[in-house]
Amino acid sequence: MAKTVTSHNLQIVTFSTTLQFSEVTSRLDKQIGKGEALMLPGFKGGVTSKEDLQAHVSSMIGPSGFRYFNEFNHGAWLRLYNSSTPRVVVYVLGNPVIAQTMLQYDLRGAVNIPPRLLVLEKADDAGTDVVYHLPSSVIALSDNEKLRAAAEALDSKLEALVESITAVEKPAL
Repeated sequence: MAKTVTSHNLQIVTFSTTLQFSEVTSRLDKQIGKGEALMLPGFKGGVTSKEDLQAHVSSMIGPSGFRYFNEFNHGAWLRLYNSSTPRVVVYVLGNPVIAQTMLQYDLRGAVNIPPRLLVLEKADDAGTDVVYHLPSSVIALSDNEKLRAAAEALDSKLEALVESITAVEKPAL
């Protein structure tokens, strides 16, 4: 048995907003087409080509280009230990078509695909934080320039999504 430990520079991105938790999660749900989790029929033999897969994924993707996969409501169980625990949910979202643009270069990136967003109610109820690992900092584990470019494209897509769900709309003049 061999064990290897590789150091890597993880970057954590936090967007803070004065919007309430329920508004941020409602916006996120709409942007990622939350409903039933995306099931890839290829795992059950229903997809026989990448074109079939792309068509299936495209039919289920939300306006952001991402799809809801799952969520973990940590706040619900943490309140059993401390009733003042703020709401905190981890969303798992993604797009297999985007994922393949990175995994074709380094399958180790799969440990961080699909990406996750932590939506955290501020303890003083003054708004919400949305936190995530910058994809390029956890997926581009090698010096492969094509992998880095694909991961940085995901950085941009994820940032656009989070900006859209945390933006405080300015009143019309």
